[in-house]
Amino acid sequence: MLHEKLRELREKKGVLQSEISKYLSVTRESYSMYETGKRQMSFETLCLLANYFEVSTDYLLGRQDALPSFLNEEERIVIAQYRELEEHARDAVKNVLSFELSRTPKAEGMKKSVM
Repeated sequence: MLHEKLRELREKKGVLQSEISKYLSVTRESYSMYETGKRQMSFETLCLLANYFEVSTDYLLGRQDALPSFLNEEERIVIAQYRELEEHARDAVKNVLSFELSRTPKAEGMKKSVM
């Protein structure tokens, strides 16, 4: 089940096994064995893959039937891009959000949650 989900998610994301293997710091052959079910992965690798594909470990393990749907595609892209930023860039994004929220009357209660 896990190996099927890995392949499905990789194909949906449009990436090669080699790209994911670089992210995990393993060989492409090792990652390929995860996708075919010929090799077990560590808990740490499972968590890294959940982060990479932006799903829960429960989804990867088949304990959750569907991908979380509370985020739309644009929100997922923004979150993925934010996660790729270095800390100083993340701080800059938070500052812009705080500034923009301060200009929006209905978002007064949200200002504190950004910082």
